[in-house]
Amino acid sequence: MQQNGAQLGDDGQIFLSLMEQLSRPLLQIARMSELAQSGAPADAAETAARWQMVQTIADGSLQLAESYALSLRLHGQATPLHVEPVAVSSLLYDTAQALTPLARHYAVELQLDTGPKMQPILADRVVLQSALTSLGQVFVMAQAEADEQAPVRLSAHRSRYGVVAGLYGNQPELGTDSLRRAQHLGGIARQPLQKLVSGPAAGVFVADSLLRALSARLHVARYHKLAGLAATLQSSQQLELI
Repeated sequence: MQQNGAQLGDDGQIFLSLMEQLSRPLLQIARMSELAQSGAPADAAETAARWQMVQTIADGSLQLAESYALSLRLHGQATPLHVEPVAVSSLLYDTAQALTPLARHYAVELQLDTGPKMQPILADRVVLQSALTSLGQVFVMAQAEADEQAPVRLSAHRSRYGVVAGLYGNQPELGTDSLRRAQHLGGIARQPLQKLVSGPAAGVFVADSLLRALSARLHVARYHKLAGLAATLQSSQQLELI
């Protein structure tokens, strides 16, 4: 009998989505390994490029798996949060650096946009960066699939509710309803977030799980005519005033 999302639970849905997504890079690596063992002639530059591709694919998969494991430890209270003031511009820069190999592999441009200087936010830096990096992988893949080339923007800006940090792209059809449907079908649909990317989009669900550990939620956001997924975080100054 087919299980539905409610029977699987949130963790079960994320796990299924993750396994579905990881099967793709593992298959790519297996095919590349077969090609390397076939004895087909290749010059040094081509061989180096192949192994660089393997490393990029493996590193991205490992990051996603580690982020999922971190979310399980956090929700199971096996790992405590380490909350501290975090500079948003520095956080987004480090996230962009982590995403650069994958973006370069798919010829996707990354842009940073942090606007005017903002107050630090109070968060666990490792958890928040893991969430944004997992989310960033999905946006890079989405842009790689798009017919029209456009950059992926890592952006943060002030709102009346706090600091909104997330990733944006040329995704005009991305909306709240599509995100809610994806969150409901994440583990039982092969393409739960078709408005953004084909495939399981596990990075979205891992990011959402990590953000919930920080008492934040992933939501659809629009900024400078771009659509994206972001989280609203309280600045350290706002929290001091409460």
